[in-house]
Amino acid sequence: KKLAPGESQELTLEFKISDMASYDDSGVTGHKSCYVLEAGEYNIYVGNSVKNLTKINTYNEEELVVVEELQEAMAPTEAINIMKPGKKNADGTYEVTYVPVSTQTVDMAKRISDNLPMDMPITGDMGITLQDVRDGKATLEKFVAQLSIEEMAIIIRGEGMSNPRVTRGTASAFGGMSDSLFNYGIPAACCADGPSGLRMEGKATQLPIGTALSATWNTELVRELYTMEGQELYRNQVDTLLGPGVNIRRNPLNGRNFEYFSEDPFLSGKMSVASTGGIKDGGAWGTIKHFALNGQESHRFKIDAVCSERAIREIYLKSFEMAVKEKTVMSIMTSYNPINGHWAASNYDLCTTILRKEWGYKGFVMTDWWAKMNDVVTGGKESNQDTRDMVRAQNDAYMVVNNNGAEINSNGDNTEAAIIEGRLTVGELQRASMNILRFILVAPVIERELIDTNVAEYFESASDAKYEVQKLANDAKIKFEGTDNATVEIDEDAEYTIIVHISSPLPNLSQCTVNVHANDKVMVVIQTSGTDGKWITQKLCKVKLDKGFYNLELEHVMAGMNVGYIEFKKIPKKKAR
Repeated sequence: KKLAPGESQELTLEFKISDMASYDDSGVTGHKSCYVLEAGEYNIYVGNSVKNLTKINTYNEEELVVVEELQEAMAPTEAINIMKPGKKNADGTYEVTYVPVSTQTVDMAKRISDNLPMDMPITGDMGITLQDVRDGKATLEKFVAQLSIEEMAIIIRGEGMSNPRVTRGTASAFGGMSDSLFNYGIPAACCADGPSGLRMEGKATQLPIGTALSATWNTELVRELYTMEGQELYRNQVDTLLGPGVNIRRNPLNGRNFEYFSEDPFLSGKMSVASTGGIKDGGAWGTIKHFALNGQESHRFKIDAVCSERAIREIYLKSFEMAVKEKTVMSIMTSYNPINGHWAASNYDLCTTILRKEWGYKGFVMTDWWAKMNDVVTGGKESNQDTRDMVRAQNDAYMVVNNNGAEINSNGDNTEAAIIEGRLTVGELQRASMNILRFILVAPVIERELIDTNVAEYFESASDAKYEVQKLANDAKIKFEGTDNATVEIDEDAEYTIIVHISSPLPNLSQCTVNVHANDKVMVVIQTSGTDGKWITQKLCKVKLDKGFYNLELEHVMAGMNVGYIEFKKIPKKKAR
């Protein structure tokens, strides 16, 4: 409690004896790939720093105890040495010695083939909706069995910032990214940038950073703060925050240290549980990231985190493990970097062996934005189109493709080709789809009214033209050549599909956003990553337009996009039956 001057309080500290166990990755204790309590003395110290300690107790373990039997996972694929204290010197220091670390002995190809899910026969549309699954009228398996290969390939592709299907200005939409998926009752779920508050277009809040929160050592306060954050997400129709970041602060030069909690895995884990638990209490979900070993920002697409299996398990995965086992998360984001030669986004042992099999995780896993993958067995060269290995590893969703690009595979991924070629099974794609849908079934979006945000929105015509008039005849394209303004004259009351032709000189990691105003009202948001100067075409939403003038103005929210033309393609009227 809060102590007055001269007042004292007696505290009782409790922890599980099993929490003192160490992971044996070499078999030196006779129990390889196990957490063990070795026989001997365990001295307990109390103090306010490692330099100011008092020994208060000694726990004696008479014989070795195996606390948990696991299996080798994520072991280094190349020989490395680690430091070990040698002979104790007279001044209390120790000589530095080095010992080799155990390298991978598992046959990864066999491990994967032995654990392939069964293919479910594709039934086609049986009239089952995702709402039927939510209401207990059908199983998720029967629902997913209806979906075609093409439809499941769309489910695993998230679309980019300012997606018109979700809350404007957020980071991504995923799930029902096509008309056919929407007709099955799959809504478009939404995720927004964080982690220290909610960030959207034109709106953001700032919470204390992870460093400040962990310095409080106050999990109750942090959970209460993030409950407010969960309420804020819920009110803004955001299903998951892209945060908190729970990596270990290994290097003081890491540019993202501010959003991570601690260099201590236990403290980081407690804060991970408190923050994600608070978001869950508030009605939404957090996405813990970056899974895993994202220890630096410089060259984080390339830097290979070469690490012993023991250090990975005892230090770098602990804060993720604690949140998963407390069931406060249903969404996890992998990191950009490879770990012992295997990129995190296609790391089978990370996303399947440990996360799902050992920890019992039931949610879905997404990549970081425009992540790279490589072969789940052999490693090797990386690619951002290799979603075959991503799906096989159970990193379920690729983030992100351009808006309205999931259906046309705008990133050119190899998911469908891998099925055809027999390098990926139908069952694996069905499994990834179910992982994503399992999240949607517990996300706020499943309780919201199922509204097709891609349907036609009504706009009123203006009384006069403000800019040079371009008449819309035979689906003409409204050109923007060196200007951000144009007036289009619509000659018929009708519904139109908006198609845009755009480019950006920026590289792929950049993000560009343009709001298109029609008569001072936002008609559509155009978003793309950098295209390296290449022109691309995007099919966006539908609008209802009356006959008359529409003054178009381009607002460059995130600079770097060139708009070549906007096409209003007339939608033929349906014939009455």
